[in-house]
Amino acid sequence: MSKNSKETVSKVILAGLLLLPLCAFAGLSPGDRAPDFDLTDLSGKPVGLSDIIRKDRPVVLSFFGTWCVSCLEEMKDLAVMVKQYDAAVYMVGVDGDKDVLARFVEKNKIPFPVLWDPKAKAMGKKYDLMRGAFLVVPKTYIISPLGNIEYAAESYDEARKAALDAKLAALSGKKWDKPVEVAVYFTGSANGYLESCNCFKHPYGGFIKLVSFLKQQESKYSNRILLDSGDFLPYGVTDAQAKPVFKAMALAGYDAIAVGDQDLSYKGFVAEAAKKGGAFLASNIIFKDGVPGAADKTVTVGKLKIRIVSFASPETFSLYTEEFTSKVEFKALKEVLKGEKNADFLILLSHAGLDENLKIAAAFGQIDLIVGGHSQELLKKPAKAGNALIVQSGGNIQNAGRIVLRFDSKGKFLDYSHDVFPLTNDIPNSPQIEALVKESKNIK
Repeated sequence: MSKNSKETVSKVILAGLLLLPLCAFAGLSPGDRAPDFDLTDLSGKPVGLSDIIRKDRPVVLSFFGTWCVSCLEEMKDLAVMVKQYDAAVYMVGVDGDKDVLARFVEKNKIPFPVLWDPKAKAMGKKYDLMRGAFLVVPKTYIISPLGNIEYAAESYDEARKAALDAKLAALSGKKWDKPVEVAVYFTGSANGYLESCNCFKHPYGGFIKLVSFLKQQESKYSNRILLDSGDFLPYGVTDAQAKPVFKAMALAGYDAIAVGDQDLSYKGFVAEAAKKGGAFLASNIIFKDGVPGAADKTVTVGKLKIRIVSFASPETFSLYTEEFTSKVEFKALKEVLKGEKNADFLILLSHAGLDENLKIAAAFGQIDLIVGGHSQELLKKPAKAGNALIVQSGGNIQNAGRIVLRFDSKGKFLDYSHDVFPLTNDIPNSPQIEALVKESKNIK
């Protein structure tokens, strides 16, 4: 072996040895899934994890503060490294003052996209920046096009520079078998809330925020499904109240909507369901006044088939009058499922409550995901029973849920990421829903 070859091997071995302790104290380790995020760049454009990993190359995501001298040193070194190794770099500024951050970027001619997370409120815990009341910067990650952490380290010096350079060199030119991603957005128990009252009972949310939020999310995932687990209408709804809610559901663009007890009890529901085509699912409901929805729905993404069915528990109708309940019959869930999922992935829209959903998941191993409702709990992370994940977004459209499902090229489910988004007042109002609100108030 030549002298130069020996020196090269020695550098690689040294960098590898350095890398191990550097990654050891990071909260995220190589092999972990990078947490999803939703930030904006300095121009206000939304940017998330899916945006930065779209191309077939690794991404350096580095957190910095304008006061941090070593952060600036790292940026200068990264400007050289990424040209050599064909990687992308995104910087995340954690300054509380956006103007200070913008002046820093301009003064130092930062050549990378800069995202803003004031005081790391959005990403501090997710990306392990917090040390008590203090922020650790620089904090640097390399994320693969698959969305996995390949490198994690904090602070910056010559040793870290060597480790970062070595890792980028090792990843350079690597071919990535990217998974198929399907983003499933979900709501439930909307109870007819077009807007919030901005009061203690309902301080934010409503369709007026949901429709704008979904619009913001349009560019993030090319494969999207929007689901609802039922009770989008309020109890005892009138025609004047129901019509704008049906219009709001259409504006949101739901792919599948479970029929809840409050929905079916509306005397005009069957007629409205007939107008909306196959969005409404009533897989286990037989209604004497007409067909309240389709038996199931299959969404195809490339070669991947995702089947969606619904289940309304008879118990949810227990407080209704006999005059109404005598019109309703229910199939057993085992009859709806018939032993097979008949797809690569099976989603159940369950209007039964969380406790019942846990029992359902344990009893029916073919179910992969349950989008729950009726009981209106907010699950900040999915529950697990049997083979199924169970998600719920709470009630009254105060939150929207999102679970991103990942599959390999053969349709095998790999993993997921999950987020709940409070539909707070910093989300702009949807002009279309504003018009509906005005229209409904005029009718009343």
